[in-house]
Amino acid sequence: MYMTSKHLLQVRRHDMIDENGFIKPDAEETEYPDTSNTVEGYVPPETPPTTFSQSEGHFPPTVQGYSTPSPQPQPARRSNSGRVFLVWGLIIGLLLGSVLGGILGNYVVMSNPGTFPWARTVSATYPVGTSGSGTTIVTTEEQAIENAVKIASPAVVQINITSVSQNPFGFSSGTQEGLGSGFIITSDGYVLTNNHVVENATKITVMLKDGREFSGKVVGTDTTSDVAVVKISGTNLPTVQLGDSSTLAVGQKVIAIGNPYGLSQTVTTGVISALERNVQASATENLVGVVQTDAAINPGNSGGPLVDLSGRVVGMNTMIYQDAQGLGFSVSINTAKKVYNAIIKDGKITWPALGIQGATLTTSIAQQYNVKASQGVYIVQITSGSGAEAAGLKAGDVITTIDDKSMTTIDEVLSYIRSKNVGDTVQVVADRGGTTKTFSVVLKALG
Repeated sequence: MYMTSKHLLQVRRHDMIDENGFIKPDAEETEYPDTSNTVEGYVPPETPPTTFSQSEGHFPPTVQGYSTPSPQPQPARRSNSGRVFLVWGLIIGLLLGSVLGGILGNYVVMSNPGTFPWARTVSATYPVGTSGSGTTIVTTEEQAIENAVKIASPAVVQINITSVSQNPFGFSSGTQEGLGSGFIITSDGYVLTNNHVVENATKITVMLKDGREFSGKVVGTDTTSDVAVVKISGTNLPTVQLGDSSTLAVGQKVIAIGNPYGLSQTVTTGVISALERNVQASATENLVGVVQTDAAINPGNSGGPLVDLSGRVVGMNTMIYQDAQGLGFSVSINTAKKVYNAIIKDGKITWPALGIQGATLTTSIAQQYNVKASQGVYIVQITSGSGAEAAGLKAGDVITTIDDKSMTTIDEVLSYIRSKNVGDTVQVVADRGGTTKTFSVVLKALG
């Protein structure tokens, strides 16, 4: 802080005021007194000396013709403390106003993401072992995506394969190379990827983000779910956290990480477009209960993870519809975990089946077959030797609930049965000619 000439003048005048509020004569005024009002020849009466000089031993002489000017009363001057309080009050007021204004502005912006889309916020719970250590953090969507990629990407791998190609007559016609993606789920080197990535592979090389390469070996595969387990030899490898795909919601933001066309560690974003889709993966295989997303997926993304904003894997990117925009599909992570656990335990997985062929009930089906039910799954055919046949279900029945869960589409029936195990018993409620019947069905192995 610095002082101006005005401040110095105020300080000086303040020092010249006596205890009664009058101005003291300064040194210059005392040395050159104003005698314009003094009567010439007038000698003021002698006054008793107020001081005595011991060294001289006499009183100081009185100067003739000199009179001390009478002090004039002056108004009391305001203390500088009032100005100080005023300045500090203004400073504190400005600071408080800035803080309160910032809080209010932030609240308005964050409460209106439609008006301010750049300020959209999300809540992300980061897995234990990461910088978040399981703590829920409210942050911007952009920051959440960056954090999720940092968490998951070190465990995303590129899988290079060499396979033997065959001609139409079944003979070998040389070797061919391909690539896909995968992700490490254990620190000792178990990797999840798609079955079609490693199918018929004679050599597998797994490349990590940090540049390390490992030879891979197929532990087990499942063509029904298009999931494969590959093992590499390593310790303290980076891993991903596996989420719960049953908690996904349509419209939820997700991130795909993989190696499309060999462009390693490519990140794309999108949303969950639909859940529990059943799609035809090949001429003989249908994928059940997959997750649909509009995140960009291309050849080379197969087997890579689909992660949420917390960096947890919720799906395995598997396929796209050719010549379509934003139609990608991922095996749900709950399905992938089930396959992995079965392969590690038994070397393979056996899927349960209800034992029916059916279709979602529509108005046309109801009219054609004179069905009384308004919604459900119309049974077209019963599989011979199945649990459905043993329980007494028949073609023409309409399944409405299973284990007290409403079933309105064939996709819902297939997805729910796939969540069970061979040997489990389910309670099936069906409409038969307007009469409701309940059947206890023991699930058998998918034939």
